[in-house]
Amino acid sequence: MQPDLTLTVDGARPGPRLSPLLHGIFFEEINHAGDGGLYPEKLRNRNFAEGTKYWEAFGGAKVSTESGALILTGSGGVRTEGYWGIGIERGKKLVLSLEASTPVVATLVTTSGAVLAKATLKAGKSSATLNPSAACPDARLELRPVAFPTVLKTPSLMPTDTHGQAKLRKDLAGLVAGMKPSFVRFPGGCYVEGDRIGDRFIWKTSLGEVNQRGGTQCIWGYKATNGLGFHEYLLWCDDLKAEPLFVINCGMSHKDVTPLSEMDAVIQDAMDALEYANGDPRTTKWGAERAKNGHPKPFGLKLIEIGNENGGPRYNERYKLLFDAIKVKHPYVRTIANDWGGLPTSAPIEIVDEHYYNNPQFFFEQANRYDSYDRSKHKVYVGEYAVTQGCGEGNLIAALGEAAFITGMERNSDVVVMASYAPLFVNANNRAWNPDAIVFNASQAFGTPSYWVQQLFSTNRGDIVLPTALTQPIVRETASTETRGGVGVGTWLTDAEYKDIAVDGTPVSLTPEKGSWVKTDGGGLRQTNAKGEDFRATGGDPNASNYTLTLKAKKNGGDEGFLVMFYNRSAGDFLWWNLGGWGNTRHEIERSVGGGKSPLLRPQVQGKIETGRWYDIKIECQGTRIKCYLDGELLHDVTLPPPPSNVHAVSTRDEKTGDVLVKLVNGGKSARVAAITLKNVGKLTGQGTATVLTGSGPNEENSFAQPNKIVPVTKPLSGVSESFTYPAPAYSVSILRLKTR
Repeated sequence: MQPDLTLTVDGARPGPRLSPLLHGIFFEEINHAGDGGLYPEKLRNRNFAEGTKYWEAFGGAKVSTESGALILTGSGGVRTEGYWGIGIERGKKLVLSLEASTPVVATLVTTSGAVLAKATLKAGKSSATLNPSAACPDARLELRPVAFPTVLKTPSLMPTDTHGQAKLRKDLAGLVAGMKPSFVRFPGGCYVEGDRIGDRFIWKTSLGEVNQRGGTQCIWGYKATNGLGFHEYLLWCDDLKAEPLFVINCGMSHKDVTPLSEMDAVIQDAMDALEYANGDPRTTKWGAERAKNGHPKPFGLKLIEIGNENGGPRYNERYKLLFDAIKVKHPYVRTIANDWGGLPTSAPIEIVDEHYYNNPQFFFEQANRYDSYDRSKHKVYVGEYAVTQGCGEGNLIAALGEAAFITGMERNSDVVVMASYAPLFVNANNRAWNPDAIVFNASQAFGTPSYWVQQLFSTNRGDIVLPTALTQPIVRETASTETRGGVGVGTWLTDAEYKDIAVDGTPVSLTPEKGSWVKTDGGGLRQTNAKGEDFRATGGDPNASNYTLTLKAKKNGGDEGFLVMFYNRSAGDFLWWNLGGWGNTRHEIERSVGGGKSPLLRPQVQGKIETGRWYDIKIECQGTRIKCYLDGELLHDVTLPPPPSNVHAVSTRDEKTGDVLVKLVNGGKSARVAAITLKNVGKLTGQGTATVLTGSGPNEENSFAQPNKIVPVTKPLSGVSESFTYPAPAYSVSILRLKTR
């Protein structure tokens, strides 16, 4: 194959140093990531705070709860499946502990009743080791008192084979350790805020004896035990040799706020957290508490995020209070502000947290986002980003879109100093958010392609960015495809009516696709469901080009305005004029390629659509030039740019080894051959390695049945010279590690 890309790396003009904190992780208690996941306690509702939920009487027993105790009367016993089954391995011991008023016989059984392990616990506080005779992905624990009535308290079933100081679930913690993250952002996310202030994460109640910890009503629909508490988070960071990044509640929740008159307590809570993490155990109250909990050495917490996804005037006020307090008492701490509907202006910003969730095409397009960023402004932490549309449950094209975005973050790591994919974990039985990096159940775990992209970039960083010029032919669809297509209308959270739809003066009949469409007296169409998104009616000649579309439109109610489609080639490939979009604030032309939409206009055109009046709309399509008129006024006159590239690259140098790392993403359906030129990088040995993540199609995913379907494969690379070629497979990310001497 002949080269169809040229990639030139120039070591004589090194770029910025790669931020040592660039690749980290974000942990949130969501999808049962902690309880039922990383925190390895096998039993659910073990303090009976939720009554008898998740505990089932059998054999004639009757159960009730009172003051944190389970009371059994009658005969038989009580059983639990824990978190959707108790996963056990043959010979991997578990310790069962509980407090009971009578002796209790404990048995691990399969769903069919086969006994896997058995022990008898004495009355009072007691424990026993259970050694399963066979593996089982969904075992149950049965507790049979020898006499009735019996009172049970705080049962616990914990594996003895755990990970690190924090004693985490071994397979999950191992997958995270394999990412070699530079930092850990915790404990959220929306978990920090809570639905109400009273539901926020309170770090002080997450310390000490697990049985005495206060739980947190998780905003994602369950009660978290805080078995994974502030101390365990810090221990986990210590195990990972990763910087802890603690997100503090800033006095705001999803639905209410702490009054300014009561903010002193919020500020003191943040000060106490820093003292717990960093304070001298001999001279500070909270430093002594940390030592009492088993870690005299300070953890070195130097990163604090003030709130999560908070914004507006209330955030602006509270941001300053916390920023000032932190800087007065702990000036070494770097603070992170939220970018949520605007940045705070009340105090300086050191780092700002930006969040991006979108489709693969968005991330391919945003690979150059920070190339022209104002270097005099604050630094950026991309605290949450992921492909969440067109991604299945974590497919290959989603991972490649993210990989393209990462190349841009690395290239601009003088601006983007930190980044973390989100969310990290999902229990397959409680998928509140989709997709996620690591999927697990009671006995298995695997990484999605997005996990492997994160792992690849994190473990192949380099230290210095090397200027990399990537050139390729402009892949513009010919006029027979890109600038041809039918027409249509649509709505987004709006009740709207359309009539007199014509192309070059000839009426066009449209066919509704989804939504609540009705025909009107004038031969038009009305979509009456103002609560639904992306309702369309389409028609016209699919091969038409160089035409003028005219129609009349009226908004009857709802949040936005009109969607008028042109050059409509398929459900995922079209253009539309979005009038009154984004909460009825602006008008933009959007292009959709492969289902991923992006706006074509900069600067944006502000405007809104009024309810109850008819508008005249005209769109002139002359090849790639598009003119849009609203009531006779020309609002847009644009030329379609070439479709965004799905091929992106970045290069770095590893100072310790001298290796040159070329990272090449090919998100297209065809293999691309790159002619690579290496200038001023030192003497090449001719050898290297190519680590490639790819699959046979964009929608491929890993699964419990095929956990390694899409994983990186490393092979030797020979023939490396100042000029050589490399074939990048379709739908792939390649990490070329090129040796120098």
